[in-house]
Amino acid sequence: MMSIAQFAERTGMVPSALRFYESKGILVPAERLENGYRYYGFHQIHEAKLVNSLRQSGISLGDIRCFLEAEESTRSELLARWQREAEARLLSVQIASQYLNGMEPGRGSLHLINWEEPLTVIWQPFLVDKPVNSYLREMKQAAARLHDLNIRPQGSSLIKVMDSLPHAVLIEVGYQICTESSRKPTPPKTPSEAYLESIPPTLFVSVDSSWEDTFACMRTIRFLQKFGFEPAGKRLERHYPDSPIFEIMIPVMQTRFS
Repeated sequence: MMSIAQFAERTGMVPSALRFYESKGILVPAERLENGYRYYGFHQIHEAKLVNSLRQSGISLGDIRCFLEAEESTRSELLARWQREAEARLLSVQIASQYLNGMEPGRGSLHLINWEEPLTVIWQPFLVDKPVNSYLREMKQAAARLHDLNIRPQGSSLIKVMDSLPHAVLIEVGYQICTESSRKPTPPKTPSEAYLESIPPTLFVSVDSSWEDTFACMRTIRFLQKFGFEPAGKRLERHYPDSPIFEIMIPVMQTRFS
């Protein structure tokens, strides 16, 4: 058996950390004398180093406790989840570095937009004749159809440009909607040809644009290349009915994993 000082030396941990883990019920001494002295067994060295390593990896105390108490299959699931979360954190730091390195004070640039919660979006297709200088009519029509079905759209309009034809543009107009939370939620009745999409928490890079800005797409691509971003999905546009400015939004990473 080892005293807390000896055990701390063998594990590379400080006694205060060992006392803290004991208070959380994670690393309990093998023996505790009446005078309060703690003694650890040699078999606890590996467990102590494992707990400390997991904490250094950013794992919560609750998850560590679950891991120590879990069967092998559950441990494998936890490890897989932690690996995905670690990769997401690493990518997030990389994106922050790329963004800061690409910024130039006083010049127009892209921005980072983080959708922290999943969204349910209802999309409706429209064919818009060229030349296109607004999606306002299609946005109003899409919102009116939802109101007719007692669906209340929330926030601004989202636009997906699906295809550019010789004389028209095929787009989808989307609105965020609320869905009742239950074990088996019933999807709302949707307009003809409409469909629902669940968008996970996502980090976007965005560039402000306008209908007069004919080089918006080229500029967005140039910004992405300059900052070193790789698109992680189809671009979106966010339009406001009372503003001539809209946002071009490129997803670059999913920020949370199930």
